[in-house]
Amino acid sequence: MKRFPIEVIYKSHRLDDEKADEVESKYEQEIVVDIALKKLKSMYDLFKKPQTVIIAADTMVFYKGKVLGKPKSIEDAEEMLHMLSGQWHEVYTGCALSITEETGEDHEIKFWEKTRVKFRKVPTAFIKRYCATEKPLDKAGSYGIQDEGAFLVEKIAGDYYNVMGLPIGRLWELLLDFEVIHL
Repeated sequence: MKRFPIEVIYKSHRLDDEKADEVESKYEQEIVVDIALKKLKSMYDLFKKPQTVIIAADTMVFYKGKVLGKPKSIEDAEEMLHMLSGQWHEVYTGCALSITEETGEDHEIKFWEKTRVKFRKVPTAFIKRYCATEKPLDKAGSYGIQDEGAFLVEKIAGDYYNVMGLPIGRLWELLLDFEVIHL
């Protein structure tokens, strides 16, 4: 495969709730990969053509086997953060890629990444102040490690960028392996 001139087009793409609910797996890694694949395939009509790479990802927070999605309200966000205070939880990101060569040959790759995150004991006053910013409302688990949510985190085991929503190290390796990028 020849080196692609890379043009990055960022499109925030959400699945309809009913498509996301169609995922039937009970394993965390399969859930996020299945959703990423559904997102990927829903973008084919818009972007799939020779010499393109389409990347779709979905990140979810799990605590004691329960999915902690995006909160429905500030109160819901506060409740999630209180529950996670002082505890370990897991962040899974599923990724799906479509790499289409100049010849039209297509490669579909999927993978998942897991990062364990431990929150420090978080004062209620901070949780209330952070949630009042509304930043937690569009984040799985009600926090963003890249914003003030970083103060909640005591330690992580795994990829920091996975917690942000895209494990770029793994992605970079795949793009190198498929000669989409060169050193």
